[in-house]
Amino acid sequence: MRARRRLLGSGALALALSASVSFLPNMALAQPQQVLLDGAENAAAHNAAYDRGLAESYTSPETIGEMLQCSALWQRWSGILGSSQDSAFVSNLHEDLSAARAEIRHRYWQRQARRDMREESDLSYFDKMHAMAESWADSQAAGYATGADSEISSMMGWLATC
Repeated sequence: MRARRRLLGSGALALALSASVSFLPNMALAQPQQVLLDGAENAAAHNAAYDRGLAESYTSPETIGEMLQCSALWQRWSGILGSSQDSAFVSNLHEDLSAARAEIRHRYWQRQARRDMREESDLSYFDKMHAMAESWADSQAAGYATGADSEISSMMGWLATC
C-alpha cells in the first residue's frame, strides 16, 4: 500500500483520472490464438490505464466513506476477475490487479474504515456510508461491464487511487 495520505475534498477522489483502453475482445469472432493475443493485449491496456492512474493520483482515501468505496470497488474487481473466462487476460495483469491482491486491498480498506469508525463510534453513520459505498461500487462495476473505454479507464483509475 502506498504510504502517501492526503486529505480529500468533496468529490476530489472522483477526479482521479481519465484515459482510454480497450475492453475484452469479441470472443465469438476470435480464433484460439487470437484469443490469447487479445487477452494479453487487453491486459496490457488495463495495466497501462492502471499505471496512468498511479501516476496521476495525488490523493489517498482519508474518510470512512472513501475507504469503504475502495473496499467495495476492490471486492467488485475480485469478482470480475473470478468470473473471467479469459485466462490470458487474468494472467497478464499487473500483480497489483491480481485477484489475490484485490482481496487483500478489499480487506485492508474495510479494516481501515472500521478502525476509524471506532474513534467516532456512530454505527448508523458507518452503515449509511457502507450502503452508499456498495451502491457506488455496483455502478462502477456495471459501467466497466459495458466495455466503454471511458468506463474501463475509470475503473482502473479508481483502483489505482485505492
